[in-house]
Amino acid sequence: MFIYIYIYIYIYIYVDIINDSLKRAIFPNQLKFAEVCPIFKKNDFLDKENYRPISILPQMSKVFERLIYKQIDTFMSSKFSDTLCGFRKKHNTQYSLIRMIETWKEDLDKGNTVGVIIMDLSKAFETIKHGLLIAKMKAYGFSKIVLKMLISYLTNRPQRTNINSNYSSWKNTKVGVPQGSILGPLLYNIFINDIFLFISDCSISNYADDNTLFYSAKNIDLVKIKLKEQFLNLTSWFQNNYMVLNPGKCHYLCLGNQTNDIGIDLNGQFVKRSNEEKLLGVIIDEKLNFKSHISSLCSKTSSKINALARISNFISFPQRRLIFKSIINAQFSYCPLIWMFCSRTSNNSLNHIQERALRLTYGDYVNNYENLLELSGEITIHEKNLQFLIFEIFKCVNSLSAPIMENIFKTRTTNYSLRNWQELATQNKKTVKYGLETISYRGPQIWNLVPIHLKEPQSFNAFKRKIKSCWELKCPCRLCKTYIQNLGFIESIN
Repeated sequence: MFIYIYIYIYIYIYVDIINDSLKRAIFPNQLKFAEVCPIFKKNDFLDKENYRPISILPQMSKVFERLIYKQIDTFMSSKFSDTLCGFRKKHNTQYSLIRMIETWKEDLDKGNTVGVIIMDLSKAFETIKHGLLIAKMKAYGFSKIVLKMLISYLTNRPQRTNINSNYSSWKNTKVGVPQGSILGPLLYNIFINDIFLFISDCSISNYADDNTLFYSAKNIDLVKIKLKEQFLNLTSWFQNNYMVLNPGKCHYLCLGNQTNDIGIDLNGQFVKRSNEEKLLGVIIDEKLNFKSHISSLCSKTSSKINALARISNFISFPQRRLIFKSIINAQFSYCPLIWMFCSRTSNNSLNHIQERALRLTYGDYVNNYENLLELSGEITIHEKNLQFLIFEIFKCVNSLSAPIMENIFKTRTTNYSLRNWQELATQNKKTVKYGLETISYRGPQIWNLVPIHLKEPQSFNAFKRKIKSCWELKCPCRLCKTYIQNLGFIESIN
């Protein structure tokens, strides 16, 4: 009883402090103190540039920031660009990649050449000028009291770091927004949102500090001219906004049949053409077949299977199954819609990895792959990806997804009230590689095969349960057809 009274008094006092601070538009100084913890990112762990400074803030600061966040995010939701995918509700890396790759494949299907410049900002969060951020927020229409609160939030923020329990002295930050805070990512999005207004001919996709510029045309020379022009615009924007473009992390991809293209000159710096680059965690190759990415996935998963094999005799079956579900299967759950329509060779590699994992988990070295799937209640990785695709389409049809995805899957328009009102419009494609084997083409086909009673208005979770238990997956893609060597496909699913 005493504990409940104590909690009630504590909440009452804290609510009173928050309300008083909001009325006076002052963020409490006691909630600004931050312990900076360096988090290793990748490559050489002895290089300080490979660490991300994360601010460890008081818990009460997060509660206070969340209240402010909800109001600012609601006000800015209609003002953010659709292609701004970082740190936003209903947005993720997969959506950003889908928008780019589906656009590239559509252009390649038309016979165009696509030029892509991948850029990375250095210390993007730490270089934001407070005065410029406030000026941008004023231009968006924020009231004076909100601006006063944010000025109070951004200024006089002490921080320190420690090494082996030895602490540095406290220093106030003069620029930047704290990483690890609730408001930091939102303020960063507000700061960078106007970058899309400076790009006219090309397209740009942004996710946090990653910016991808691309353009397509029949002529490779025209592609390079447009990319150079807009790259200069972006460079100028970065300079005017005190942000630093990392020249060593600028990469150039040329998608199409341009075998003689070796690179591009960007503002006096020659950038060689890459065969493949890692973008938002996915390896993008110039042929868009994702062979290297799937090979990397299989290699990483294989090492985890080997680790499981070394301890499998010392753990129980439920523990092995838990490891299979949470660690091995999870390797293939990142951005699966990007690479799901891969080649048969890559798909066979995925099936082989899954078969190895199932044999080790269940200790079954007799049954074939199909029987292993049936006994374990599992489905193939491609069938899981088909489920993910159907789930995403359901969210698009029912306005539960981001606008960037709703533009890919469009409902068939009709003047009549028909039972198939939720069917999606299919598109005409010219090629198999860049046209037929894309989610924008196969997605509507698969969705239109789903029985109407399963597509009735319902919650997303209820729809997922029905799809997993009530409907046998059907897909007209080449991975779902029967193929015999030297004979070809002998069966198709309509």
